[in-house]
Amino acid sequence: MDFKNMPQFWPAEIKTYHMETYDRILPSTTKFDAKGKTLLITAGATGIGYSICESFAKAGIARIIILQRRESVLAAAKEALAKAYPNTKVETYAASQSDFPRMTEIIHSAGNIDVLIPCATNASMKPTRDISTEQMANMYTVNVVGLFHIVREFLALPSTASGGPKSVIHVSSNASQMYFPGGSGYCSSKAAANQIITHFATDEPEGNVKFYSLHPGAIRTELAEANVPEGMVVWESVKVPGDFAVWLAGPEAEFLNGRFVWAQWDVDELIAMKKKLASDPSLLTITLAK
Repeated sequence: MDFKNMPQFWPAEIKTYHMETYDRILPSTTKFDAKGKTLLITAGATGIGYSICESFAKAGIARIIILQRRESVLAAAKEALAKAYPNTKVETYAASQSDFPRMTEIIHSAGNIDVLIPCATNASMKPTRDISTEQMANMYTVNVVGLFHIVREFLALPSTASGGPKSVIHVSSNASQMYFPGGSGYCSSKAAANQIITHFATDEPEGNVKFYSLHPGAIRTELAEANVPEGMVVWESVKVPGDFAVWLAGPEAEFLNGRFVWAQWDVDELIAMKKKLASDPSLLTITLAK
């Protein structure tokens, strides 16, 4: 299955699909003002999360806080980022997105956070009848309740001036739009998580925080290799979701507040949809097709 040849998965207005990064979203050209700002990301030491960290570091962000369970990958990520981007301070914490007290402790000790990116996920790809209740609960604990908890704690932080709205970028999956053998827990939990992000956006009308769900693309990560059969997808560049996330945190993307977008969609074609999106609150959300 080659997802890039399935145009029914995205709006007809999006004609250009980027499997590699491109000038318009490069951190050096984006309108995101990184000066003095802090990014906190879960699962940021490897794969898609690490690419996102790299892109924000290239944009000149002042501080990156990475949360991940494995100490070894955290140490390697910190060393690599510190060497390549000495002007960005990197902090790491060994923690799971499902450890709610630990998440609360880290978030509230971090001080100001400008960009929050929940990237951690849990997947158990088995026939539905073979998934244990514990496995299903674990997927929802990480993918749904864990997401809700860290966003809620982020919103509870004291307001500080940061030069524009803050951002929550939930790293989701196009699986939230699909069903396939073995995907009942993963697909349904990702759809629920997207709904939570849309509701956060709906319930924060003052505009101090913008909320987005992001499909990163068909990226060859450890999790993908373990769960995606060989030949099912055409793998795409991990730099695309990293660079797109920086663009999404900037002022050009504010009209996408509460929406679910794909990193590979051309940003100028998205911007051309601004009026249509303003007139149709359900577009680019998890809803029934009209």
